[in-house]
Parts: sequence; C-alpha cells; structure tokens
Amino acid sequence: MAVLGLFVLTGCTSFSAILKSNFSGLPIWYYDPEVNTGKNNTGMVGEGHASTERQAELLAYSDIIEQLSIATGSDLGQEAYRELSVLGTISQIGLSINDGYTATQEGQVTVYLHAVINRELLDLETSDETKRRAALAAEIESLVLEGDEYVKSGKELRAVSNYMKVMALGIGEDYINSEYSFDELYDVVVELLESITTAVVNPRPSAATCTISLTRKGTFVSSAVSSAEVLATYKAVDTTGTEYQDSFVYLTDSDGTFSFTSINGSLARSGSIAFSLNLSSELAALASAPDQEKVQALSSLIASKSVVFNYSKSYTLGSLATAVIEHDKLGYVTGSTDISDYIADMMKADGFQAASFHAELDDELDVLYEFNHSGRTENCLLVIRIGLLDSVSSSTGVVAASAEGLVSLYQCSTSKLLYQSDVIYSSAFGETEEAAIQSAFKKLADIAYTLVKAVYV
Repeated sequence: MAVLGLFVLTGCTSFSAILKSNFSGLPIWYYDPEVNTGKNNTGMVGEGHASTERQAELLAYSDIIEQLSIATGSDLGQEAYRELSVLGTISQIGLSINDGYTATQEGQVTVYLHAVINRELLDLETSDETKRRAALAAEIESLVLEGDEYVKSGKELRAVSNYMKVMALGIGEDYINSEYSFDELYDVVVELLESITTAVVNPRPSAATCTISLTRKGTFVSSAVSSAEVLATYKAVDTTGTEYQDSFVYLTDSDGTFSFTSINGSLARSGSIAFSLNLSSELAALASAPDQEKVQALSSLIASKSVVFNYSKSYTLGSLATAVIEHDKLGYVTGSTDISDYIADMMKADGFQAASFHAELDDELDVLYEFNHSGRTENCLLVIRIGLLDSVSSSTGVVAASAEGLVSLYQCSTSKLLYQSDVIYSSAFGETEEAAIQSAFKKLADIAYTLVKAVYV
C-alpha cells in the first residue's frame, strides 16, 4: 500500500519528483500526488499488482479505499468500493480518478491510479478522533523540530522545554512515532540537562545583586545557553511588615547571563535568593506519565541545577527626619506633629538617629523641598501621608476610627525616592473620637516603621 500525499498542503511540483520520474519512467504524480489536483483538492495514489491488468486495477482501487479508511478513521465499505471500481468516483468525498499508469514486468502487471479528492468533503468524512490525532501529531512534530533548531542555536533550555512538552503530549497515545516517545525524549532531555551548569558570578551581597550564568559543556569548550528562563525566588515584605515569598522569571542574554536586581522594592534586607530552571509547568504535565521513576529522576536533575545567592544589604539610612502629613476627614492638612514626633521617638528608642520635621504642606515633594532648604542635615526624609477615612460612635459610647496612609522614603542629597509602600490601612477604638483617631494614626505609624525597618534599617 502506498500512502502518498494525503493531506499535503502544497500544490507545487518538487524538483526531486521530476528527477525521480525521469529516472524511473513513472508519472510525476506517483512521487508528488498533489500535481494537477486543483486549489481545493488533495491527491493520493493507489497501487495494485496482479497477473492481469484488470485484477491489478481492482487492487489499486482497494488500496485507495484502505488509505482513505485510515485517513478518515472510518470504514468506507463495499458501496464506496463498487462505485470506485465501476465509475472511477466516490461521490460522498468528491473523489475521481484523474490519471492512471500501467507497467508490466516479467508477467507481473502493476497499475497506478492517481485519485483527486475534494478537501472539504474529505474533512467532513474524517472522524473527530482522526482529526485529533492528526492535529496532535502535527503539534508534536512542530515542537520537536523547533526544539532541534533551539539546540543548534544555543538555546538548549528552550529545547528541553519543547521536548518535555512532547513527552507529556504523548502520554497514552500509543500511535505516536517511536522517535517522539517518552523514553526516547527522556534520554535527550537528560543528556541536555546534564551538560548545563548554572553559576553565580560577580556577587555583591551587600547590594543584593549578582549575575547568573548558564553554560553548556561541550567537547572542547563550554558555550552560552541563551534565552533560558530562570526563576528567581526570594522573600519580600508586605505592607504590614510581614515577609512573603515572591518570584520573577529572568531570561539569559546571548552570553548566557542576566544581572539580578530585584524589581520588588520591598525585597527583605537580608536573605537568600534561589535561582532555578523554570520548568515547573513542564514537570507538572508529566504527573500522569506511567514511568514516575523517570519523572522523579528528571525532577531531581532539574533541581540540581539550582543555585542560591545569600545577601545582606549593608546600606543604612544614616540620620533620618520624620514628616507626617496628617489629614482630617475633609482632607485638609491638620498641621499636627503628634504622629511625626511619635515615630521619631520610636526610632530613637531603637537606637536610630531620628528627629521630627514639621510638615504643613499637602504635597510630599513640597515637604521634601522645604526640608532641603531648611538647613537640616539628616541623610533621609521619611514622609508618611495619613488620612482619616471615618469615625463612628457606638451605642456604648466607644468610637471606632479608620485611617489610610502611604509611606515614602527619600534620600535628601539627591531627592531620590528610595522606597514607597502600597496604601496601608488601620483601625482603632477610643473613648472619644480624638482618642480613636490618634490610635488609628499611631497604628499606621507603627506599620510604616515596620516596613522601613524590614527593608533598610
């Protein structure tokens, strides 16, 4: 049986088909079934061998029926065969015999039939399962070919990602070509991963920055692994001063490196940053693979390529001034220094060199400008904007107050913004409205100090 050209989308006659035809004497359409099929059609060739021409012709018709049954995933049956053998057509799929060729050698007759089929009618006849398999096979082949190109261009980790995706796609699909099987690609992936080295270079622990390098060991020299996704995982501090885990994916450049500088301004002042190959989703897709020993081995191999960078930022703020811009319920600046004095005293109690600065202006940049022209010499200015959201009295006489705030830290010599929080919130109770508001404002100040302390102090 010769399955030639079914579902091939090109209509151009290849040069190789012409050469083969000239050499063998067989028609060009035998090597390129799409020849002369027309825009909306596809072609195929049936082949039959017998002692007589009629018997060979009937076998060629049977070959066409068998090919179509495989391609569509359904048995076309005797009715289609009778129509084809008598009329040279199968009307339900728009098939007609376009050409034929007979060759005789040593008493053996071979008949070749060139069939032309309407694409749309053939597609309607094709079962959903056959279409699914065809689409899956095309996706797998595309991923593997792309992966092969990645290896050639020094993008080995992208190739690993593609091959692992194919390993997952092939689970439970017994008809997949053996060269695309789980076991075959597993060996390829392991070989690639074993050749890759991840390293921390140019570390600066006091600045929490470093360079990550990925190389692949070659026969004689190592080469850069470019376009590799590396996941950086680290601890940051939220608006309440609580540490949480954060992460970001970095991409190696053409030299196989990238410079790590946290994009999260709330990176904890000291800690560890883990850099790992970003293949977690590819691994997760292998959870249903029959050979879980290999999956676990692969997971361990990927984990072994991780590196850890320990840091402790040595930068300290030096002397610091605190300026709290307090707003009442209507949004007006109160001019009060109570909370500014409160947070300055709290910082001094911790051994920090801090002093309050009276903020009467509404805009924090105006406050910074005023401070820089006040003759004060502190290194940094901590500006906290605090606003009263609401205050409510209960039937028991207790007052509840809620407030919101924003924390900004400036370097005075350059007016550079070193840190800015998200909006923070607090609430408190008091016997009077004033007491409740002061308590809510002080809670915001506590949160502000916790944030700054976690990141800088």
